[in-house]
Amino acid sequence: MSDIFKKIGDTITETGKTVGEKTKQVSSVAKFNAKIISSEHSISDNYTILGKYYYDTYKDNPAEEVAETVNSITASLETIADMKSQILAIKGMVKCQDCGAECPFDDTFCGKCGAKLEKPEPPVEEEAPAEEEVIEAIEEADQDVTEE
Repeated sequence: MSDIFKKIGDTITETGKTVGEKTKQVSSVAKFNAKIISSEHSISDNYTILGKYYYDTYKDNPAEEVAETVNSITASLETIADMKSQILAIKGMVKCQDCGAECPFDDTFCGKCGAKLEKPEPPVEEEAPAEEEVIEAIEEADQDVTEE
């Protein structure tokens, strides 16, 4: 009977050692995976920094291979700036060109840095076309379609 208990004890000991080794392996793999992910994030951040540097340096004369991407970034930045201006206009504010503070549109000087505020010119509203011009344009478009 004591032999059976010894075998059971040995089996439990061996199983414990195996489980311990597997735990160490899993722990080591997890640590390496965490380091790999951290390194990949660092690489991605550096690619972003490098791309921004390239854009800032060569946006006016990009290499042919990346010209489309550079132009796309420029267009997106212009769209964002336009939307931000529209948001400021909705809020009745203007952005200080010196310090970037948002100031009430009626102010002449920035309340934060004292710089004179440059105000955007109000958009020119185009006169709506006369009814006859609209009808004429529609008729021309219809005629173009029927000729095809």
